[in-house]
Amino acid sequence: MTEKLMTLKELARYLDVSEEIITLLVKEKVVSAYKLGGELLRFRKEQIDAIRKEIDARLSVASGIASKKKNGSLKKRLKVPSVSSESQTVKEKISDFLYFYDFYVAAAIVTVILLVVIFKG
Repeated sequence: MTEKLMTLKELARYLDVSEEIITLLVKEKVVSAYKLGGELLRFRKEQIDAIRKEIDARLSVASGIASKKKNGSLKKRLKVPSVSSESQTVKEKISDFLYFYDFYVAAAIVTVILLVVIFKG
């Protein structure tokens, strides 16, 4: 399971938009993102490719509106039905959790084992 996740900068280059628009799409839940360490956003290329046409269509509409009205808010114009984790099965959710938090799960297991050894022995 050596999947390479895209960074914010890589995704912005891939979609040919600014990082601010990607951040906005994440806030609007148009694009699924994974937070690593509470701060770093990462994206799965497969998920982006699955909704790429919809993202492109919404971005072209939003850029047309933004060019007409410079002071308009893109946030209000990017309302898109989201492809979120609701479409994932329980097995996929568990797999994603273990993939992204494997270190913390392993650390918790080792901690529990050490506590058992310390207090039992």
